[in-house]
Amino acid sequence: MRVAVLGLSDFGFHLACTLSELGDDVMAVDRDEERVHNVMRSVGKAIVADVADREALKDLGIRQMDVVAVDVGERFETSVLLTHYLRELGVPRVLVKVANEDQGRILSLIGASDVVQPERESAIKTAHLVHYSRSRLMDAMPLGGGYFAISVQTPPGFVGRAVAELELLNRYHIQLMAIKPAEETAAPFLPPADYLLLKDDVLVVIGQEAKLVELHQKLK
Repeated sequence: MRVAVLGLSDFGFHLACTLSELGDDVMAVDRDEERVHNVMRSVGKAIVADVADREALKDLGIRQMDVVAVDVGERFETSVLLTHYLRELGVPRVLVKVANEDQGRILSLIGASDVVQPERESAIKTAHLVHYSRSRLMDAMPLGGGYFAISVQTPPGFVGRAVAELELLNRYHIQLMAIKPAEETAAPFLPPADYLLLKDDVLVVIGQEAKLVELHQKLK
């Protein structure tokens, strides 16, 4: 996948580096020479340019990108103009970092395919990890609309029981997506109905927050 990351603050920098690590063809652009220098070894192409300059972006081949991510910090007006311009150029997917929900709604109306509020999402995830720190919760990811994906060590009441016997979907409205065995080198897998859960298995489940909390209260 060909990705351009316009703006290299913390979010843009780590986004560019991670996508490159995953094998995508990444072009990182920022007007700050130091930021470009810092990311240079981690991406396929790093360029010093003003991302608000339409002609400069056109010369960089933005039209050929599958995804363009915009991270221009607090310059909301620049985010608006860039989103509109990228849509005019025919970029199929435009992802924009926003500071709040109001900015997200405005940019979505203008044409942003995805809006990301990383500080809020990180805070929500951290709050859940802190709140459930005494439980077996290992990780949590907000999915929007009150839904979360969490990974949790097998509760004592589940050990030795078959997946089908638990009836997670019918009883708790929670979907078991995968199991990660205790062995570090073992890959996650979708368990068959007759799989017997082990004490050190890690369950990856998806559900509404209220249902996940309800399950947690019953099993802690």
